[in-house]
Amino acid sequence: MTLLALVINIFHYVVLFFYLYALLSIIGVPIGTLVAGAGIISIAVGLGAQGLVSDIVNGLFILLDGQLDVGDQVTIQNINGKVTEIGLRSTQILSDDGTTNFIPNRSITAIANHSRNDQVVTIFLAFTDLSELENGKKIIEKINPTLTATLNDVTTDPVLTGPVQDHQGNIGLRVKMYVANGTVDTIQTIYLQKYLTELSANKIHVINNQLLKTNK
Repeated sequence: MTLLALVINIFHYVVLFFYLYALLSIIGVPIGTLVAGAGIISIAVGLGAQGLVSDIVNGLFILLDGQLDVGDQVTIQNINGKVTEIGLRSTQILSDDGTTNFIPNRSITAIANHSRNDQVVTIFLAFTDLSELENGKKIIEKINPTLTATLNDVTTDPVLTGPVQDHQGNIGLRVKMYVANGTVDTIQTIYLQKYLTELSANKIHVINNQLLKTNK
């Protein structure tokens, strides 16, 4: 996808060049004279096209180093979103709100690529009655292997720890697991829904929960 987007981008520039060349020839503009004067013109253009050259060179290095691929979830210049195109002049990032961001390649100095490794899902459950912690732990320990066996996107077995205390002073249980990149929200929802359903069925009340997403 990345190479296809780049080839299409280059193709557009090549077509535009030959279109202008053919158009000038048709209307009788002496192309030979223009080429002869290219030395002077190239100096003037070169002075004004330094930014363009920087865009192209930096874009090629980004591709050669494998820093980005079309479809990757990244953060560039404090802009977070999905890479939709890597062109000769700019890289396009689609934000979650639908905004398309055009970032000149020469201004890309740091890239945070969130699509290269597994991600961590952490679910914290705090209980109304601390005496219910042990029963809650047994229920979650029973749920984890059964649920994990049905989900291919969970790359490590869930690890249950507790009792633990969060930064707000709540005491409860914490479940941590690694999942395939891009599946964090889905996996969180599945596990949390199952936990809450089973705990509620056993009359164990959860006062709050925290869902945390981080990269591996």
